[in-house]
Amino acid sequence: MAVAALIAIGALLIWAFGSITARLIGALIIFEGLLRIGYTGASPLSVSILATGIGAWLLGHWIWAYKHRTWRTRLALNAYSLPGLHHLAPIGTNHAPP
Repeated sequence: MAVAALIAIGALLIWAFGSITARLIGALIIFEGLLRIGYTGASPLSVSILATGIGAWLLGHWIWAYKHRTWRTRLALNAYSLPGLHHLAPIGTNHAPP
């Protein structure tokens, strides 16, 4: 019973604060990944950190779009309009079929 309550509280917190949290954390991780690439070169660790940051940032925008039925930024709309990624979008994008 306590586990179910913790899961429910976690889900509510993610719903309420997940969008901004994921976008901010994603931006910080992207910044760290870019700094690592700049200082040490494109090692597999640096690239995976950068990819993780991009994923977190995209997740934050996905949550926002799902909740509010609109894109928070034009950059997010353009990112989710890319070929392949538009299939993951919770709402419409600018993707034009070839």
